[in-house]
Amino acid sequence: MVDASRTILKYYVYRATSGPGFTYPIYTLFLLLNGLTFTEIGIIATVQSIVVVGGEIPTGWIGDRIGRRNSLAIAAVLFVISNAGYLVATDIWGFLFVFGTLSFGHTFVSGSGSAWLYDTLDEHDITDEFTRISGRASAVSKAVRAVTMIVGGLLYVLDPLYPFYAAVALSLVNVAAVFLLPKNAAYAEDRGDDDGSLPLLEALPTIRERITSRELRWFVVYMALFSGALLTADMYIQPIVRDTLEQTYGAVLASYGIPEAATLGFLYASFMAVSAVGSDYAATVESVLGVKRAIFLLPMGIALLYLVPPLVPVAVFPMFFAMKGSNSLVFPISSRYINDHIASVGRATVISAIAMIRALAGIPFRVGSGMFADLFSPVGAVAVLGGIFVVCALSLFWLAPPIRNVDVPGDSNSSSTASEPPD
Repeated sequence: MVDASRTILKYYVYRATSGPGFTYPIYTLFLLLNGLTFTEIGIIATVQSIVVVGGEIPTGWIGDRIGRRNSLAIAAVLFVISNAGYLVATDIWGFLFVFGTLSFGHTFVSGSGSAWLYDTLDEHDITDEFTRISGRASAVSKAVRAVTMIVGGLLYVLDPLYPFYAAVALSLVNVAAVFLLPKNAAYAEDRGDDDGSLPLLEALPTIRERITSRELRWFVVYMALFSGALLTADMYIQPIVRDTLEQTYGAVLASYGIPEAATLGFLYASFMAVSAVGSDYAATVESVLGVKRAIFLLPMGIALLYLVPPLVPVAVFPMFFAMKGSNSLVFPISSRYINDHIASVGRATVISAIAMIRALAGIPFRVGSGMFADLFSPVGAVAVLGGIFVVCALSLFWLAPPIRNVDVPGDSNSSSTASEPPD
């Protein structure tokens, strides 16, 4: 267990440096500063989804082939390149490269990150700790991001490029942190063909078989809907918060000489603090609610809050806090559920394929909501996204429940039967 504790500590160090938040509170403002429209920002988000769709399965297979740790190292280098790209990009083409590189890097993490952790815990016979450790790692990452978001907002006030210099520096530290992680046992020495990967020609039919299994097929559809309809709202946080602050507390902030970007930095840090707490308590929520209820109630709560701001503008603040906190609860719980229903061989490839489906589902939501935001308002676009999710999620849980009792052994809190609608 000592070795396991040391490995987990290294994992926390890696996660702490893997998502510098210097640029996150101000990147949409930075794009608008460079003359981009909401439609063009939606196009960039769509291209990101296309990159994910095209890259997830190949990079997941590469992760299974060369080792999950090596895959994470490739991602870390791509994140350095992406952050450096902000320093030279000035138009939509430059930012397409920046965000495309960022998304390509994430495809190396989406499958390999979860697969590395699950197999590492499996080697120590503690896979039941996955939700707790994954949630704790997310909490550590978000705590660091909260601090760097505050710093990033303040740096942006001094010079719009300063947050990106800081992001490059911390990303370089992350490259070094990756190599602190041990390789999974299958990659620690030459073991011939027994390396945890699928032969390339077998990958696609195996992915199809596992994703279309009884336990996963509708769950994958539901999580794709969650990512597409609800998480697309993330790209509207900055303009919505900016406009709401101007309408409600603008005079007060101006009287104190508080810059808008600095306010966003503190607000995003608060988001991350709530998100970190959510991640840390994911295992507790999973234990209290059960997987089925947690996966239904948390996203539904977010979606219903999306409908409030058009009527009560200041509700955007609790809405975004709920989005960040609930997503941090949903991700570790859903990630464990997926890992529990796929085999170790080809694990990263299958997880990457699921991430690809989620990205593909996000394309129409991003393009459509971007056009709606330009024609009407970002707040209206978010409300439409919430309404779509509510209607589709209720229909799915009624007609084809994503999770049934038999899919989660020992989940006594999932008291509804497979044929019952959620209560």
